[in-house]
Amino acid sequence: MPKFASLLRQVTNALRYLARGDVSGLVKRLKWYRREHHYVKLRKRLTNRNGIVWGILCTPHTLFIARAISERLTSHGIESEIIMGSLKSFDHDFYIVLCAQMFKSLPPANKRVIFQLEQSVSSRWFTPQYMEILKDSLGVIEYSLTNIDFLAKNGLKYPNVHYMPIGASLNEAVVGSATPKKYDFVFYGDSLSSPRRRRFLETLQEKYRIRICNDLFGDELYAVIKESKIVINIHYYEGALLEMPRICECISLGVPVLSEGTSDQDEYPELEGAVKFFGEGSIDDMMICASEMLQNLEMTNEAIGTAVSVSAARFNFMMDRFLTAIGVLPANVILSRPIYIARKSNFFALSLPETIERRRIIAQTLPDGCELFDGIRHSVGWIGCGGSFNALSRYARVNELPRLIVIEDDVELPENFNGLLSEVIAYLDERESDWDIFSGLMADVHPEAKVLSVDHVGGRTYVTINKMTSTVFNIYNESALKLLSRWDPLDTDAVTNTVDRYLEGHKDLRVIVAVPFVAGHKEDATSTLWGFENQRYSPMIAEAQRKIEALVEDWQRTSSAK
Repeated sequence: MPKFASLLRQVTNALRYLARGDVSGLVKRLKWYRREHHYVKLRKRLTNRNGIVWGILCTPHTLFIARAISERLTSHGIESEIIMGSLKSFDHDFYIVLCAQMFKSLPPANKRVIFQLEQSVSSRWFTPQYMEILKDSLGVIEYSLTNIDFLAKNGLKYPNVHYMPIGASLNEAVVGSATPKKYDFVFYGDSLSSPRRRRFLETLQEKYRIRICNDLFGDELYAVIKESKIVINIHYYEGALLEMPRICECISLGVPVLSEGTSDQDEYPELEGAVKFFGEGSIDDMMICASEMLQNLEMTNEAIGTAVSVSAARFNFMMDRFLTAIGVLPANVILSRPIYIARKSNFFALSLPETIERRRIIAQTLPDGCELFDGIRHSVGWIGCGGSFNALSRYARVNELPRLIVIEDDVELPENFNGLLSEVIAYLDERESDWDIFSGLMADVHPEAKVLSVDHVGGRTYVTINKMTSTVFNIYNESALKLLSRWDPLDTDAVTNTVDRYLEGHKDLRVIVAVPFVAGHKEDATSTLWGFENQRYSPMIAEAQRKIEALVEDWQRTSSAK
C-alpha cells in the first residue's frame, strides 16, 4: 500500500507540472526520482556486507585521510583496503578515490565516489577532463563549502555532492608533548616551487630552529612532526583555502599549528585552541604570533586534546551522514549516535550544506543565538528531514533542554524577528495551560482541526489547535521533544510518517499558532524533500491562515453564545 501511495503521488506531481506547462520542472522532477532509484540499487549492492570490501585509493600525502575513512568504515562492520598507487583491475565492491586526478586509471563510474581535495581558488586541477570525472562518478565528497559553491556553479551540485570536512583522528598517537623537541617549527609541503612560502620561511629561520620537509611522508614525516614544538602552515598562493588535511594530521599527533589565515577558517570552530592564525600575507604578524605561541605552548598543548576529540567527532558524524545518504547505513544507526554541534544552543537552523545557496543565505542571516545544524541526509528526502528533527530532539533531551527552537533554511523571517521571538517566548513562559508546539506558520490545516483556546496578548492573537502541518519554524516543548525522539526512521510510509504528519497523528496535541503567521516560506528555494519549487507553498500557506481565522471566528461565536 505505501508503494502504491508513493507511485500515485509521483504521477500526481507529474500531472501538475504538465498542467501548468512547466516542462523544465518536470525534467528536474524526473531526474530527482532517477537519483532515488539509483541509490536503491546501490543500497542493495552494499548493505549485504558478507564478503563486501571497499577499496580506498590514495596518494602518500592523503594516507592520513584514507586511514580515517577506513577506521570509520570498520566501526560499522564494513571491511576496506587502502591502496596507494594505481590498480590494473578494480575487483573491490566499491571505491572511494582520493585525489582522482593523480591516477592514470580509475574504477568504473558506478563503483566509485571521488573525495575532491583540490582548492577551487586555483584552476590548476579543475580542467574539463577532471570535471567530467567528477560528474560521471556516483558521487563527490567535498571538504570545503567554497569548493561546493564552485562545483555548483559548474553544474555539479546536490544531491550528487556530499560535504565532509576533514577531521582529526583519535587513533593516531597523541604523544607530541612527550617527545624531545629538536625544532621550534617544522614545515612540510612544497616550498621549492613556491617563492611565496620561501619568503615566510626564510624570515622565520632568522630567529628560530626550523626543519623544512619537501618530500617526506608516512612514519618518517610523523617522527619529524613530533620532534617539533609547532607546525607552521603557509599557503602556496594568495587567497588559498585552509589546508585542513595538514592541520588535522598535525593536531592528531599532538602538535599545534601556526597557520596563515584564510577566508574560510571560521568554518572550523573545532580547531579552537590547537591552531593559531596570523593575518594572510603578513610576515610581521606571523613573527608576532610565533613568539606568542612559543611563550604559551603549555596552555596550547593542554587544549589540543579537546580540539582533537571535537574534530574527530565532527568527521565521524559527517562520515556517517554520507553513508546514510547513499543508503549504506540505515537511518536508525546515525540517530543512535551523538551528533555534531559546533556550539551548545537551544535554537538551531536546519540546513543541508550541499544546497550551498540556501546555506550561504541562512548563514548570513542567522537570528541571535541560532546555530547551524547539518541536517541528516537520506535518499528519501522526508526521511532525512524527520531524522534531523529526531537527532535534534535527542540532543535536547540529553542536554536537558526544556524546549527547542528550530527553523529550516527556507524560512522567511521578518526584519524584527529577534524582538518578535522574545515576545512569543514571553507569552509561552507566562501561559498557564499546557502546550506542545508553537508553530510560526502552517502549510495546511487538518480537516479535523479544532480550536482549543484563543489568547490576545500584546496585539497578537495566539490560537491553540489540536493539529499541525509545518516544520519551517517551530518551538518544541518538552512533551513534543519526547514524541520527536521516538520517531521511527525505518517507517517509510509518507502518508503517516513525515515528521509533521507523525506529530499531527498524536491525540491531544496542543499546537499554538499566531495569526497572522509570524514567518513565511521563501518562494525561490527548491524543496529538498520533494524536489519541487517552494512557490507551491505560498498559496497553501495563505489558505491555511484563512482556514485558521475562520476556525477562530466560529470558536468565538460559539464561546460568546454560551
